[in-house]
Amino acid sequence: MALHASLRGLHQTTYRLGWWTPALRGIAFVTSLSPCPRRAFASCEAVQDEYQDNNELFEFTSGRWISNESLRLAERRMPFNVSELKRVAAKALNKPVEDVKTLRKIAEGGFNRILEVTMNDGASILARLPYPLTVPRRLAVASEVATLDLLRANGICVPQVLAYSTGENAVCAEYMLMERTPGKPLSSVWVHLTDDERFKILHQIVTMEAKLFAMKLPASGSIYYSRDLPPKMPRIYIPGLDNGLCIGPYAHSVWWYGERKDLDIDRGPHNNPQHVLRSFADKELAWIHAHGRPRYPSDREYIESFGHKKQDPEEHASSLEGYLRLVPYLVPADPTSYTPTLRRPDLTPNNILITDNLIVTGFIDWQHAMVLPAWLTAGIPPAFENHVDEGSRGLQIPKLPDDLQSMDKTARARAEEQYRRRHIHFWYLALTRQLNEQHWRAYMGHDGAFITRNMFLQAGMIWQGNNAHLQIDLSQVVRNWSVFASSSADGSIPTCPVVIEEQEMQRRENLRISLQEGDAFRTNMSEMMGVLPDGSVSHENFRVAKERESMIREGVLTKLKDDPLEAERVLLTWPFHDFDEDE
Repeated sequence: MALHASLRGLHQTTYRLGWWTPALRGIAFVTSLSPCPRRAFASCEAVQDEYQDNNELFEFTSGRWISNESLRLAERRMPFNVSELKRVAAKALNKPVEDVKTLRKIAEGGFNRILEVTMNDGASILARLPYPLTVPRRLAVASEVATLDLLRANGICVPQVLAYSTGENAVCAEYMLMERTPGKPLSSVWVHLTDDERFKILHQIVTMEAKLFAMKLPASGSIYYSRDLPPKMPRIYIPGLDNGLCIGPYAHSVWWYGERKDLDIDRGPHNNPQHVLRSFADKELAWIHAHGRPRYPSDREYIESFGHKKQDPEEHASSLEGYLRLVPYLVPADPTSYTPTLRRPDLTPNNILITDNLIVTGFIDWQHAMVLPAWLTAGIPPAFENHVDEGSRGLQIPKLPDDLQSMDKTARARAEEQYRRRHIHFWYLALTRQLNEQHWRAYMGHDGAFITRNMFLQAGMIWQGNNAHLQIDLSQVVRNWSVFASSSADGSIPTCPVVIEEQEMQRRENLRISLQEGDAFRTNMSEMMGVLPDGSVSHENFRVAKERESMIREGVLTKLKDDPLEAERVLLTWPFHDFDEDE
């Protein structure tokens, strides 16, 4: 662990130099896990003619990347026909195109570019264009449109869609035109709120989620208008509606990434919870058998944990097959636990809009939303959970330390932040128990649900050279087999269909610890450089971040000047400079 050990020494140096800069001082935009397919609408004469005049509209300009920046920018480069976008925006507002005053870019997220078209009378409309990296093509936009319409019909405050296009068109890009929801992002004030103010926000979030859990949906999958699905694509209509809304194939990107989009596989919908559990793993098994080849983990900080060796996809296939053998034992006995349920994917303060009085005006960005069995989709949104804290795991009522006033400035800030995180975690769960009993029961009603959810997510994850996490989850099931196995008539416990020898159990435990060191390495490095963990950074911080990265890397290599083999391994493991993402 030479790299991690060297970093610990450098950490002390950078702390003394005052480099310990919180990563969130950078801009908060989300990047993709790795490169995705390029631009779908490749040729359009009007686009080429307008490119020079509208370059900023077509390029990603909201930040920089520490590594592989050219790839990240190419994924987000998308020329389109500006004149045609103005025309369809004006039409959606029942105005002539001559009334368009301005078109400007206002935001760039992980998967979409947001533009605002303003009219002479002050009316405006938002145009959201998915990047070339965004998959599935056509279905992602179609599903979000249908999802938003269903949510509005159920009293949930989301933007109204005024027009959309999922095919080739005069704009030369897929698009969704929406009303502009009033309000500011919750993220602009979230860390500064009082206890009562946080409670007010959490109450509104949980109330919204109670409406989600109360919706009657017939199957797992994603929501569409039937008209937007290819004729032969399976669908199950939502009862009680006459507008063609249905459950179709999963719209999450893990089903469509890279060669997966061309696989002949079952993508849903599913009305059997075992089929849901199986399908995500079957998808990845099909890809491995057709396209898998040895590679390093895409998270380069893990390479050291794997002995600096490329990982064999067949090893991951073996884990997936073990997971499939466990599936019959993973479904809870309570049938209400697998009621098909829609959740907001990745709910964060960034995609909640509020007034100055802390009234939620909109929950935005429902792209890639899925309907899943309740116990699989249950849980605290990652932005609000605090499972790493023992007090939060034990559901202790949060309180500030009695000696808070006597603490120095650093210790006091740390204690207040710990309290804030505990407060959010505790009251999200307390309100869920009070206002959303279905969610509470799905989340807390089965001892093995937490392990099952993790394992389900790992089984469906895009394989990019990491064989460890699913192996570790399988070990957890084997060690806690009595939790999952139902007793037979004579009271005996059936034999676990997955056998892991104790020596292998220990290897996986050691690997888990090593991976945590890799996670800590990347987190610490990101904070030292003042960037987000994925390597993204604001324009104003980019130069300083690059200088710090270079100085830290050279410091590590200097310590290893007498060990060229280890120095070579450090460069292979280093996640903050350009590397081949296909290896």
